Amino acid sequence: MNLFEKAAELEKKNQAFAMVTITKSEGSTPRSQAKMIVLPDGTTYGTVGGGASEFEAINRARRCIAERRNETMDMSLTVAEGHNCGGAVELFIETIPPAYRLVLIGGGHVNLEIARLAAASSFYIELVETRAEFATQQRFPWVSAFHVGETVDDALSDLSIDGETAIIIATHNLDKQVLERVITSPACYIGMLGSRTKVNGFRRYLREEKAIDETYLKRFYSPIGLDIGSETPQQIAVGVVAELMMVLNHTDGKPLSRKAENLVIIRGAGDLATGVACRLHRAGYRVLALETRQPTTIRRTVAFSEAVYQKRVVVDGVVCRLAESDRQAKSIMDANEVALMIDPEGKAIASLRPAVVVDAIIAKKNLGTTVDMAPLVIALGPGFSAPTDCHVVVETKRGHYLGQLILEGSAQENSGVPGIINGYGVERVIHSPAEGLFTSDLAIGSIVKKGDVLAKVDEEPVYATLDGVLRGLLHTGLEVPKGFKIADIDPRGNPEHCKSVSDKALALGGAVLEAIDSFHANRLFV
Repeated sequence: MNLFEKAAELEKKNQAFAMVTITKSEGSTPRSQAKMIVLPDGTTYGTVGGGASEFEAINRARRCIAERRNETMDMSLTVAEGHNCGGAVELFIETIPPAYRLVLIGGGHVNLEIARLAAASSFYIELVETRAEFATQQRFPWVSAFHVGETVDDALSDLSIDGETAIIIATHNLDKQVLERVITSPACYIGMLGSRTKVNGFRRYLREEKAIDETYLKRFYSPIGLDIGSETPQQIAVGVVAELMMVLNHTDGKPLSRKAENLVIIRGAGDLATGVACRLHRAGYRVLALETRQPTTIRRTVAFSEAVYQKRVVVDGVVCRLAESDRQAKSIMDANEVALMIDPEGKAIASLRPAVVVDAIIAKKNLGTTVDMAPLVIALGPGFSAPTDCHVVVETKRGHYLGQLILEGSAQENSGVPGIINGYGVERVIHSPAEGLFTSDLAIGSIVKKGDVLAKVDEEPVYATLDGVLRGLLHTGLEVPKGFKIADIDPRGNPEHCKSVSDKALALGGAVLEAIDSFHANRLFV
């Protein structure tokens, strides 16, 4: 069997593999044209020259398979690597991942149409049935494996389910039995055909009588499919396969024509801006945050601005990635993540034309936001006047009016006094005692006592002003002027508060969400 026959066999069995190909060779090399198949466990077919370079290619191919990506690698063939030729080769690793596995339970009319459409969408399909006459290759020519038994247990006995398995239940009268057996499986998607009344009854049964954890029920999609007004089995299949692809590809399933209307660009990515971004993201908006090249956020553990330094951060379960271009930012948002760009001037606003711009820099002054940047411009805190600078100002001062939408006028002026927590205000926030290089060995979340040394500015120590938990700390290695905010101590002393978005940030996020939804509903200016 040659390599291409082996590759065809693996694809037919829906097994993942990588094809390693020599794409370029220079000088003396063991092989100048060759291919090799690598399986996830390291098994190989063929060779690209042997030695340490092939060993490295196998290891990289295994990683590529696990991460579902391709890679180009350059290898210099030296004596130290087990070669005497001294040449160099370029290898291309192409990953052929397995198709998503779709298990249809029930061979009726709807699953027949789902199988037809799913096969055309490159799914690997298996069928489970208790009625042998409904599980035939003639009826289901797109099915690769049949699981048939006289009872549900018999039919499911040889079925393996992993994290890349999707299940659709549409039986004649066995839905409940099947659901009980698969609901706690690792399947990434479990859908069931049925009315809302029937489904709600099953959900109650699973929660109350079977004590099934909500984690499992979140993967249970029923009534199944996207709402496109389906009535016939063929139309139902379109909605079901569309929902299935939406879930597996981690997209929101919204029309592409609405993508631009759904884009919100946030200027700033500090802790308050991050709270806004998280709420908008969870509400289904596409979010792009813009930051400076050297952010000075102190509450870094809950700020997307850290992506400038770390490339990727997660706050309250929401992923934010650094993008180098508009195109990359779009790809990140398409993957259902928040994108961040280094763009303090806001150039991306003109190129991407968002529906909404939110100024969440919290600079206490306007750093260049204008009312004509987008159909809806929202600004947080003092320094802006609606409707001159923006359409809406959001009050950011703690107290009775926090989160208020202001359509005419400005937010309350900055008092310079931090909000009171456990009786402490000014003492909570620590400023640089001098100009110089800021350094610290402490981590956010550390418990500190009054008088402890928190950091240094050049050689001048910075002391804790009270007992509590270090909630905020400037990124070490930054040059700071005298009087610059460098740390924040929370007297409540709970390190867990350092890991989640604050109540204030969530309140501001809710206010921004209200403004956007009201705008889209044409109610904001009524």
